[in-house]
Amino acid sequence: MTDLEKVRQWVCSYPKWCEGEVLYIDHTDAVPGNSGLYPAGLEELSRHTDILGTVTVKCRYRFNLYRVATKQEDDPENAQWMMDFQQWVQQQCAAGLTPTFGDVPEQEWIRAEKGKLQDASQAGTGTYAVTLTAEFTKLYK
Repeated sequence: MTDLEKVRQWVCSYPKWCEGEVLYIDHTDAVPGNSGLYPAGLEELSRHTDILGTVTVKCRYRFNLYRVATKQEDDPENAQWMMDFQQWVQQQCAAGLTPTFGDVPEQEWIRAEKGKLQDASQAGTGTYAVTLTAEFTKLYK
């Protein structure tokens, strides 16, 4: 399973994920019930080679999650969904239930950050955005 598939499967396991809601990769329709997961690439944070030649690379993945929902004026339900999702990610990470990408799972973590209403359309929909950030370590011998 690819790293992108791991993240997609894990996000869809969120208990408040609506049944029938679609999570696309690199795409989002402006239709309520559609979401998109956009990978923002891999960033190398540091690199170290020990005396035995093992290269330790600290890495960061970022994913932008967009969720389209029906939006009405003063509608706290969608904003609460987003905040609950961020807390769920924190809980999953603390319990060691998040996907792993590196070679030292006990040092990995995932955060859900910067949740906000990205866009509100005249058609009565709102697009909510959350950034998922994962840091992990790869070992190359």
